Amino acid sequence: MGRLIPFFIFFISSYVCSGQSDLETFFNHTKNHDFVAAKNLAVKFGEEKAKPYVLHLAEILMYKTEKSVLPTNENSSKEIQFLNGLISGYQSTYAVKRNSLEAFKNFSEALKIAEQLDKSYLIKAALIGLLDLFSSEIFIGGKQYAPYLERFIELKSDLTDETLIIMYSLIFFSKADDNVNAVDSQYYKYYERLDSIFALFPKSHDLYPRYYYEKGIFYKIEEDFKKAEDFFVKADSLSLNKPYLESFRGDIAWQLASLHMQNNKLQQAKNYLKVSNNFSSKLRDTFYNDRLASLIFQKEGNTDSAYYYLRKSVDIEYRLGYKNNTLESSILTVQNQTDKLKLDALELDAQNRKNRNLAIALGLLLVFGSAIAFLVNSNAKRKQLVAEQQKTLQEQKVITLLKEQELNTIDAMIEGQEKERQRIANDLHDDLGGLMANVKLLFNSLQPKIKDDVDKLYSKTNALIDEAYHKIRAIAHAKNSGVIAKQGLLKAVEHMAEKVSAANNITIEVKDFGLDNRLENSLEHTLFRIIQELITNIIKHSNATYANIHITNHGDALNIMVEDNGVGFQSDKIISKSTGMGLKSIDKRVAHLEGTLHIESEIGKGATVIIDIPI
Repeated sequence: MGRLIPFFIFFISSYVCSGQSDLETFFNHTKNHDFVAAKNLAVKFGEEKAKPYVLHLAEILMYKTEKSVLPTNENSSKEIQFLNGLISGYQSTYAVKRNSLEAFKNFSEALKIAEQLDKSYLIKAALIGLLDLFSSEIFIGGKQYAPYLERFIELKSDLTDETLIIMYSLIFFSKADDNVNAVDSQYYKYYERLDSIFALFPKSHDLYPRYYYEKGIFYKIEEDFKKAEDFFVKADSLSLNKPYLESFRGDIAWQLASLHMQNNKLQQAKNYLKVSNNFSSKLRDTFYNDRLASLIFQKEGNTDSAYYYLRKSVDIEYRLGYKNNTLESSILTVQNQTDKLKLDALELDAQNRKNRNLAIALGLLLVFGSAIAFLVNSNAKRKQLVAEQQKTLQEQKVITLLKEQELNTIDAMIEGQEKERQRIANDLHDDLGGLMANVKLLFNSLQPKIKDDVDKLYSKTNALIDEAYHKIRAIAHAKNSGVIAKQGLLKAVEHMAEKVSAANNITIEVKDFGLDNRLENSLEHTLFRIIQELITNIIKHSNATYANIHITNHGDALNIMVEDNGVGFQSDKIISKSTGMGLKSIDKRVAHLEGTLHIESEIGKGATVIIDIPI
């Protein structure tokens, strides 16, 4: 039942961009399932003539109200004619006495007008109406559903569209007649993609009820009934107090009833079926509820009730079958008309192409003679152009050579820095560290000789020696840590943060996303040294008590963000004014990796360094 419900949806709204019309923004709101924002925009809509239609459509989508269609005529703008078709389609879809045929005709007329206007956002709005209609029809199969889904895929332009396509495709597989194994393979791929998209959404997103519902279906198919029930209950709790999700709550209740019936919890199944009946108002819903009631009573051993509800569902099935035949005929007629229009367009295009080829041939004859003279005249110019191109090529070779020399210099500088870090770490650990250990040993030998008045002085001195010894060890470990330890970039950064936090009065946290696999070794090495240099700058200059290291793998790019709560600085031209090797070195390393470096800071408000590296 629930796999066939309408859903006019969705996704993260990055839609309000410059140059976008009010009407386009309105449909982006509805596509994101944000009907409240759509209604607010409709109230202050810019085009006064279209305002009543837009407001009416927003009210239908929010509350599924059944109002009379606003009058229109041939002189109305195409946009108003489109809106009227969409309004009529949704009214027929949401009506108590649902008229699928009228809904299909109105959505098809809206789609035709949108194609004439050649506005993709209007075409997609009409396609969403049609796909919602088909998805809620029991007997509409994949062959009728597929052409409109394929058209929607052609118009995909953002992540919202991709999410819609995934949701419609999941319904399409339940209607398809293809090989089951092939369908199952693609079905699981769609679910994995859906999980990856929703991992980026805030938990307050309006589409989480739909997502949790689909997760419940998934685990029901996998026969993990406990997880399935948990996700269905989550979907229902997030659907409370949302008028446009009332029928959706009925579908959730039906799934829970079906789930408990399969687990032989028959009384709980009956309770959820009552909830489903309370939310159901369409003939289709009654069919599903009666058929499930028959199965429950059959398991219970109540054959009279089982037969009664089975008989009712069969009668409804005949009525739905009759309506379906009428709708399928109408769909076939519209599709045939569309195919004929495409065929006529192809024939007209072929005739135009024939005429165009003839005109080209005549034109070629006319210009052939002049072309010879032109070639002779252009020969001299060509020689001059070749000479100029050779000069340009030579200049480019020089620029390339200089670039290669610069990159070699950067590599040599990085290699030299690594050797110097290793040398300093060894000196600190082996020489100075050993020396401090000996000093502490000798100093401790004085303790028995020290009496009352100097005990405190001895304790303070001993503590300072301990502190110096531990700081030297921490610095040595920090300088010698990293991907050399063969732990990978993330482990190396976490290890460094732990050591630096222990040796300095600062707390450093490392947060990551998507770093499940190792990167190329030399890239990890360079990235680690960049992060290490940034943390060194924070310790030396910022007086910060807290710092964050964010590392995010976007698949084709790696984002590194290092931020602190220190004293900050004027970030304008900070790299060009830098006299040390720190920021200049980082900038050159990032440029060497073909990445970008961005610094944000204000006096007294800390600093943030953002680095994006392609991988």
